[in-house]
Amino acid sequence: MSRDDQNLTEPTGSGSDKRFEALIERALRIDVPGPVARVEPRKLPRWPFIAVAASLLLAAGMLVNSLYEARYFGGDDLATDVIAHVLHEPELLVPTDAPADGAEFDQILREAGARFSVAPAAVSFVRLCPFRGHMVAHFVVRASHGPVTVLLLPNEEVDARTPLNEQGFIGTIVPLDAGGSIAVVGEADEDIEEVRTQVAGALRWRL
Repeated sequence: MSRDDQNLTEPTGSGSDKRFEALIERALRIDVPGPVARVEPRKLPRWPFIAVAASLLLAAGMLVNSLYEARYFGGDDLATDVIAHVLHEPELLVPTDAPADGAEFDQILREAGARFSVAPAAVSFVRLCPFRGHMVAHFVVRASHGPVTVLLLPNEEVDARTPLNEQGFIGTIVPLDAGGSIAVVGEADEDIEEVRTQVAGALRWRL
């Protein structure tokens, strides 16, 4: 008789009970995992959002300050705003012999609602600029001693010629028969009358 057959033929009794108790005891010793701890959702740090908001506020502040310096938001005094606008773009006051592009000059005049029956001579720079709530044509003419700045101001009405003499610049704001005005500004030793006469005589507003 084999050992397994012998075990099968053994009568149930104390030996079986002991084996059963040993199995129960071993089962009770198995570690049961405790309750799973709740994982809180990770909170993202606030500083990136604060940094982005601060950057946007800084950019907005710089833009508003730049617009004020360029006199996009006009003050009470037109003459002061003209001089401030000229000073805001000092790169246009550097003398140069390079002419402005003729097609660009015509395009900016159209966008500013203006045209010339005879184009001004020796235009070296031209831009469309914000000024007192409007986009205006701003160009520079090479005169005898240096650059002379011209602003075409269809939305600015003046009753009479207004002289300018501030911060080393002289000039004039001239009313036009068709409405609006022009501002002509040069350095103190510049004769601006030739430029003023040429521009005022040839300028036409586009209706």
